[in-house]
Amino acid sequence: MAAPALITCPSCEKRFKGKPELAGKRIKCPGCGNPFVVPNEAEAAAPPPPKPKPAAKAVAQPAPAQAGGDDDDPNPYGVTFLDTSARCPNCANKMESEEAIICLFCGYNTQTRSIGATKKLVEHTFGERLVWLLPGIAAALSIFGLFTLQLYYCLCLEDKTGKSWLNFTNSESMRLWCSVILLAGMWAAGLFVLKRLILHPTPPEKEMETAKQ
Repeated sequence: MAAPALITCPSCEKRFKGKPELAGKRIKCPGCGNPFVVPNEAEAAAPPPPKPKPAAKAVAQPAPAQAGGDDDDPNPYGVTFLDTSARCPNCANKMESEEAIICLFCGYNTQTRSIGATKKLVEHTFGERLVWLLPGIAAALSIFGLFTLQLYYCLCLEDKTGKSWLNFTNSESMRLWCSVILLAGMWAAGLFVLKRLILHPTPPEKEMETAKQ
């Protein structure tokens, strides 16, 4: 009986024994499971070809350092300037100052969040100004008239009425009520004079489009 042949796996180089009849047949290695063809006795006696050596890896050479190093670079880290000045949220232009409210470029108001609009106004004539002031002048004259009536009622009316049917106006209660009414009228007229002649002595603005209509 022929002795079993010694078979070497070409992948894992593991040696194991097999039957001589396996020569020239394709089998699987019991170690790594890789299939291969069993060589003949002459092929098995020949030395295996040498394995190719792996190519040497190229070693990356560091780039040559520039003369002077980082000490000569004024900004080696690439730091940029950050502008933190106040800007208009509408046109992105710089505001006049940190406390500025209205943009000088687009007229945007940062408090009211609106853009200022320009108006073409028409100058008021002397007649329009006079008509505007006449109610205030009339109210001022009414104050003077009510004050004079108050003095006349308190000082002279009693002598004029005498024993006539107007004698009831000389009672203390009537004097009190009449004085309250006259003072209320003078107060209302004085408030109107303050608004018309002092606070708002000029008529409201008149736009050009309104004037053309």
